[in-house]
Amino acid sequence: MMDRTLREFILAHEAEDTAGLMLHRDRWSGIDMELAVRCIRGRQTARYKLPLWYAEPGLTYPKSLPLEQCSSQAAALYKQRFVHEGDRVADLTGGLGVDSWSLSQKAASVDYFERSEELCECARHNFPALGRHNIAVHRADISLEMLGGIAPDTYGLVYLDPARRGRYGERVFSIKECEPDITVLKKELLRIALCILLKASPMADIRALLSELPETAGVHILSHGHECKEVLVLMLRGSSVAVEDIPVTAVEISGEDASRTAEFTFTFREEADAAARLASPSEIRGCLFEPSPALLKSGAFKLPACRFGLRKISASTHFYVGDVPVEHFPGKIRRIVRVLPFNKTIVKEFRRQYPECSVTARNFPMSSEELRKRLGTAESGILRVLGTTASDNSRVLIVTEAID
Repeated sequence: MMDRTLREFILAHEAEDTAGLMLHRDRWSGIDMELAVRCIRGRQTARYKLPLWYAEPGLTYPKSLPLEQCSSQAAALYKQRFVHEGDRVADLTGGLGVDSWSLSQKAASVDYFERSEELCECARHNFPALGRHNIAVHRADISLEMLGGIAPDTYGLVYLDPARRGRYGERVFSIKECEPDITVLKKELLRIALCILLKASPMADIRALLSELPETAGVHILSHGHECKEVLVLMLRGSSVAVEDIPVTAVEISGEDASRTAEFTFTFREEADAAARLASPSEIRGCLFEPSPALLKSGAFKLPACRFGLRKISASTHFYVGDVPVEHFPGKIRRIVRVLPFNKTIVKEFRRQYPECSVTARNFPMSSEELRKRLGTAESGILRVLGTTASDNSRVLIVTEAID
């Protein structure tokens, strides 16, 4: 599938425009240009999303959609924590194979299942090229009948990443609308494995998800690179935890190897019972704490203030302030330089005082882009202003700087 000549061509042209290569394909009559272009496009994406895959020049890539939807390297490596040493694992929605590749590094063996022959062909080539020889590739459609042919307790863990596209290519968020529908399969899945790890849409409603999956024993929400990436649902055979008491873990991953994480675990009951202290406008000083996308997605708005000894800017502003930085806060911490009232005089003078300052608006009567235009300031990697609403309902501009 990938000979030396093709590999050298891909490496020599990987920074070029693939449309131009296809247009002038006659210059390279001995090259399978369609495969070369797929691999070049794949490497262009893998360079940032899957750096360990990018480091292996001999991999082949399918059409774009599986690569766009596959787990990032950091998210895939995080899932190893759900595998016990010696487990046999099944990845029932194999796709590009990134999760199988990661899980195989801890499991005794992985069975990769995929209904697309193109993806299976790539997987058969790529896994050995990546040094993973304990993954068996199976072309199969996942169904009740197919699962019925697997003996009980064959696997320690079954992993699924259902397709979140509808019949006409539209995005779907309900777990029942995804393919395959795990609500139909879960009984059989929990017969062949003790644990199910389900990857759901980062846009999914957490409470709705849990109400549809009463076997849930935990939820992990992953963010990386300032973006919520995945919602993982761990289901256990025989589990029957009330939704309010299911542990939810918000995880901010730093780096590409998932070895550094900031985690915040709570239950919805704890969040409901929490009483966060609100900061008065005069108490907005010291440091500004911005929760990670995963923490915001989780719905833990009051508890972080209680656990880290912080004050919430207002009931509806999910930023916090504290006198000094605190360890293990899952998010960004910046030093507060100045707090200004939001009025015509300040807006008029802002650009002169802060000609370069990135802008964010939260719980504010205009978007970040609208506020940036009003202030007239240019982007900056050093200073940042937050436009928000304080606890007395006044509008304020909080100017911050990065902490060394």
